[in-house]
Amino acid sequence: MKKDVKIEDIRFFPIRNYKYEDYFQDVQYSGETLNAAERSEYVKMTDETIAHNLMGLEMITGELERIKGFHDIYHNVQRVVISTMLFTLMTMTDGMVASKYFILADKDIDRGFMRGKLRVILNEGFKKLYGFEENTKKKSEWNKLFCVLGYFPDEIKHQYENLTSLLEKHSKTSSWWRDERNIETHMDVEKMYSSRCEKIIEGDVLTDFLKLFDTIMGVNMFLSNMHSCLNNFLTYKYRCGELGKK
Repeated sequence: MKKDVKIEDIRFFPIRNYKYEDYFQDVQYSGETLNAAERSEYVKMTDETIAHNLMGLEMITGELERIKGFHDIYHNVQRVVISTMLFTLMTMTDGMVASKYFILADKDIDRGFMRGKLRVILNEGFKKLYGFEENTKKKSEWNKLFCVLGYFPDEIKHQYENLTSLLEKHSKTSSWWRDERNIETHMDVEKMYSSRCEKIIEGDVLTDFLKLFDTIMGVNMFLSNMHSCLNNFLTYKYRCGELGKK
């Protein structure tokens, strides 16, 4: 039998003080190559994570559909937060799919193709997440969050500032495979062929992917805190008797 929920049983979600710097480390390839067992484990882990992410994508798109007709302040803020969650989760999932098939490929042409497509995800993913110059930064998911930041407590604002500093520094650590992205997306076939023929170092490719993956993980931790704030607001309203009234 389902137990009735009492107001005093409804708990607030904690706002966690994550060490975001850990997600922005400059990781270098160690020179080691995955053996058969490690390769199999990587594919297994990737499949499990993708399956988990797909459930999250379904939940987020369902919630976005549910609130489509609501345009009050709360739902407008919620829409920004969870749509950014949708972007990060989708980008991470696409990157994992590409990295999995890169690992599984056993021919140079296949591996070169998957490396090229993964680099497109890396460049476009970071560009849309944070941006590189003023134009792309204004259109970024990160800037959309800034536009609703005023509705959140100081703790969230401080975390946003910390992450902004880390993202800005990260954006300048390299070109984020801009040239490779341009070659792949604009079908510059001569340069594309030359790029595909470059020596493929598996560990370098996976380390490149890890740079974006870890960045998104750090941002997702922050988004979970923002989402907790939204849930806590509803919990407070419910405890005050402002929600659930007939």
